[in-house]
Amino acid sequence: MGATDQLAEMADSLRWDHLDTETRHRAVRHLLDTVGVMVAGASGDVTRRATIALDPNRSEGGVPVPGRDEPSGLLDAAFLGGTAAHGMELDDGYREGTVHPGVCVIPAALALACGTATSGVELLESVVVGYEAVIAVARACHPALREGGFHPTSATGVFGSALAGARLLGLTSGQATHALGLAASSAGGLFAFLAGGGDVKRLHAGNASRGGLLAALLAAEGVEGPPAVLEGKDGFAEAFAGGFARPFAVAPGGRYGIADCYVKPYPCCRHLQPAAEALFAIRLEEGVAPDEIERIEVQTYSIAAQHARARWDTFAGAQLSMPYVCALAARDGAITMESFADNTRSDRALADLASKVTVSVDGALDASYPRYRPARVTVVTPRGRFTRESLEALGSDRIPLDDDGLSEKFVTLVSPVLGSDRADELLDALWKMETAGEARSVVELAVPES
Repeated sequence: MGATDQLAEMADSLRWDHLDTETRHRAVRHLLDTVGVMVAGASGDVTRRATIALDPNRSEGGVPVPGRDEPSGLLDAAFLGGTAAHGMELDDGYREGTVHPGVCVIPAALALACGTATSGVELLESVVVGYEAVIAVARACHPALREGGFHPTSATGVFGSALAGARLLGLTSGQATHALGLAASSAGGLFAFLAGGGDVKRLHAGNASRGGLLAALLAAEGVEGPPAVLEGKDGFAEAFAGGFARPFAVAPGGRYGIADCYVKPYPCCRHLQPAAEALFAIRLEEGVAPDEIERIEVQTYSIAAQHARARWDTFAGAQLSMPYVCALAARDGAITMESFADNTRSDRALADLASKVTVSVDGALDASYPRYRPARVTVVTPRGRFTRESLEALGSDRIPLDDDGLSEKFVTLVSPVLGSDRADELLDALWKMETAGEARSVVELAVPES
């Protein structure tokens, strides 16, 4: 069975009761985490501007969008939800495909679930299906997809939202194959934003969420897509990655990819976070003050090192900049949303510190990626050199963020938008999603009260 048919068959056959306890728990965790960042990101600048852009042509609809007080049409809800979820750099991810599944899959699944009598379990099943589609494709095409200049989240995210939609629409495996075939022609998204224009990165998730959902809706109406679109001649893998870079597998060894996804504790690119945590340790354990730093030498793997060229003159760019994030970590010992505000980015002393950061690729560290996400950081001062190495950052399986920590992140993000009581109510409902009779009743709690 080819890659495309494997995914379509998985979407048709997966059953919640057949999943192990860990996979079910991870599905709930990642749903909760993504809803939290959707709510917080809904008022972000790019999402706000995207809403204005859609207004003249917006389709009527009553689909609630987490964090927004106005409902939208089905496809607009998926687009705005995906854009919001990717708008704060706090969304989850999968290391071995350098991809963010949740921001593409969950907005589409939530939008479609709100238009049907979808139960909590059915929603969670679609989440596992969608994540597996994104992860399986991204893993098999890594690192060639990224090295070819594509953003793996938008390039592979359409397959996840398409299969999540196919699952909720009750499509057969044959129809799901057509949905994947249609979705493949919506795949795209360039990594050119490292040179500036980082706002487009937020839109990538919204486009993938909308494009995949539309593909599922079209397939449900009998529109056909190319067969074997992932592995076939002129198909996705050949066009985007020169063929599969690694063997394609769905839930290898019975382990679904959602069980291996990380959550983010800091609002910046995940490739930067191990280096930031190494600097946290040097600052705390060695008592290094910012004014005594002569140089900050970062050695890491090649994909992370590319972030040395990201500019920090914009909010989005700063979240992707290795020099800027390292300067923050060395000076403040923390990375928060305020770290990327205009007044912080314009701080001359912080810019001077960022100019002292050098980034290079270490062969051994590069060879260990994507098994690890390593960084070795050395801070040079008049009183000596201080080095720390980090293999991964908080939120991974190696350094997990537990359920209490995840709940704290959620409440911190959601309370300013919904209020403390409503945030707590939504948090409780999401933890109990498995028992929800209708998923829409939970999603409606994520909408600000008028």
